[in-house]
Amino acid sequence: MTLTATPWDSIAGPTKEPRNSLMTITPDMAQRWLDASNDHNRPLSMAYCERLARDMREGNWKTTHEGIAFSSHGRLLDGQHRLKAITLAKVSVEMFVWFDVPPDALMAINNGRPRNLVDSLSLSGVAGNIDFGDIAILRAVLGGMGRAPTLTSAEAAAAYQQHKEAIEFAKVYLPRRAGITSVATSDVRAVIVRAYYSVDLERLSAFCQVLSTGVATGPEDRPVVLLFSHLVRNPGTTEMARHDRYARAQRALAAYLRGEDLGRLAPVTTELFPLPEKK
Repeated sequence: MTLTATPWDSIAGPTKEPRNSLMTITPDMAQRWLDASNDHNRPLSMAYCERLARDMREGNWKTTHEGIAFSSHGRLLDGQHRLKAITLAKVSVEMFVWFDVPPDALMAINNGRPRNLVDSLSLSGVAGNIDFGDIAILRAVLGGMGRAPTLTSAEAAAAYQQHKEAIEFAKVYLPRRAGITSVATSDVRAVIVRAYYSVDLERLSAFCQVLSTGVATGPEDRPVVLLFSHLVRNPGTTEMARHDRYARAQRALAAYLRGEDLGRLAPVTTELFPLPEKK
């Protein structure tokens, strides 16, 4: 189908029956459609558009039954975020484009329960048996001393496969314990995951075992006990609290590995355990 300024200009009169065509949408085409027919949609979420654009640029976009929908009068009914993402990615993307969709179909579009990241990864089978805890650890690992990133399904799947072994290590050696919910948190486990790549694993597992109970086996465990006490006393769930736990866990682990006797446990301000790809 040859398109002119708008997708319906090349159609010899509307059929009144919805129909679709699999089309390659270029960035210029996407922008023309947005300019000409996107006048009644909800406000764009640029953060969501950027996530879609990353998948498009990196070749992770998949053609599905979802695409672009126009009414018989050329109004864009569905797909503004996909079109905007194409313009941001500056790549052409193949999608199904629907024409002559009744405007009252808007009452049913996007009204289902959205799939979360775990739903998408579980249904696709690309990440195996994954749960919300795994995603929380993964985001904390990737965020490090900064803010945890928002991931697309493709990004999460790739990152999880890369760090799955280290995440499993952290979950096994620093398990959640009944009545102590602020120790084996995703941010503390993230420090274990990061350290997994650069420290002796026997020493790392010993650190975890002391931290999981708070019981020292010798004077060398003092940094771990200080961390345990701080975590138990400060179970906050704010971004600031999570950042503080992460920073103090790094300090305690580094001191433990060096055999340093700490008088107090202060948070570090720099990343002590960079991921392999960030060294």
